[in-house]
Amino acid sequence: MNSSTTGASRAPQVCTIGGVIAIILGFVLSGGSFAGWMQDYLVHYTFLVSIMLGALFFVFLQHLTRAGWSVTVRRTAELMAGATPTLVAVALLPIAITLFINGLNLYPWAAGDFFLHHPELRHKTVYLNIPFFLLRAAFCLAVWWWLGRFYLTRSVAQDTDGDPGWTRMMEKWSPAAALLFTATVTLAALDWVMSLSPAWYSTIFPVYIFSGCVVGGLAGLILILLIAQRLGLISRRVVTVEHYHDLGKLLFGFVIFWGYIAFSQYMLIWYGNIPEESQFYLPRQQGIWLFISLGLIFGHLLIPLVGMMPRAIKRNSWTLGFFAVWLLGFHWLDLYWLIKPNWHAAVSPLSLVGGILGGAGVFGIMTGIVLRGLTRYAPIPVRDPRLDEAIHHEVA
Repeated sequence: MNSSTTGASRAPQVCTIGGVIAIILGFVLSGGSFAGWMQDYLVHYTFLVSIMLGALFFVFLQHLTRAGWSVTVRRTAELMAGATPTLVAVALLPIAITLFINGLNLYPWAAGDFFLHHPELRHKTVYLNIPFFLLRAAFCLAVWWWLGRFYLTRSVAQDTDGDPGWTRMMEKWSPAAALLFTATVTLAALDWVMSLSPAWYSTIFPVYIFSGCVVGGLAGLILILLIAQRLGLISRRVVTVEHYHDLGKLLFGFVIFWGYIAFSQYMLIWYGNIPEESQFYLPRQQGIWLFISLGLIFGHLLIPLVGMMPRAIKRNSWTLGFFAVWLLGFHWLDLYWLIKPNWHAAVSPLSLVGGILGGAGVFGIMTGIVLRGLTRYAPIPVRDPRLDEAIHHEVA
């Protein structure tokens, strides 16, 4: 067994163990109470879910558009979407348990006396109640698990028998997958993030969450592909600079889309100046949150917008890999900015560093799961009817 084979076989364990250690160190650095740890846990959980959803979107989009160029990179995305839903479902349990513990409620509306003190929100009890919340969460998780497994298992089955009917089946169900994806992402955005501030609302917020998911999913896909190629799991002859160029263009496009949605939401709320809406931005324009807000403007939009524009940047593995890591970090920071200010007017720099370390650990665990899948299954769909088109793909 040569060193590259040994490295590839050990990489999943190294990534998983390293990820767990990073999460633990992150919690230690962030300090605070158990409630504070659970708040960070919610940030990390939404980060994990968002990357999984971004990968799932990529997979069914390729079948929806009958794309041929992406066949050789699709297996990695299938594993990101199809091998992680069980982890996502289990990881929700600690958050669900907090709903029943007074004083530890991550969601203020879950406290027994919340609506007594906020009678103006009492009409929302029809939607914001624990049984219905858990039912919606179970529905979202079931849909994501089914969709992820649907595409992964059928793609793997085609590796064995080469039946093009598997491709036709996946294409046939992609419009339904798009509708289910839209519905569940909307529910998750409203329930898991927006309801942290029950009085606030924004009709564009689910689209904002969706755009962040795709940025995180594409950045994660690029980074895992680069790692897999470095380990020798995927040949450079089947995933070439042309594929990275197209993935870079997709990532660049959704960075712009994220910026457009973020600006649209802010502009409409600023212009309307309604207390029920502006209350979301006021605490995020004070103290350390102001600097994080400015950091998101530059780090999540302007710097990638200028930095990724040149063609050569997207065709170089080092520069594209740099921006993949960069955008994953700022995608985590975006979720931190959405979630954390609901409890804290300020956070310490050490707590922020601990949170970033925890986010890196979450991605490390996902990377370990995907690398394990790449050693278990064929790293590309070897009998897909459009494989030849993907191998000979060239960007115009």
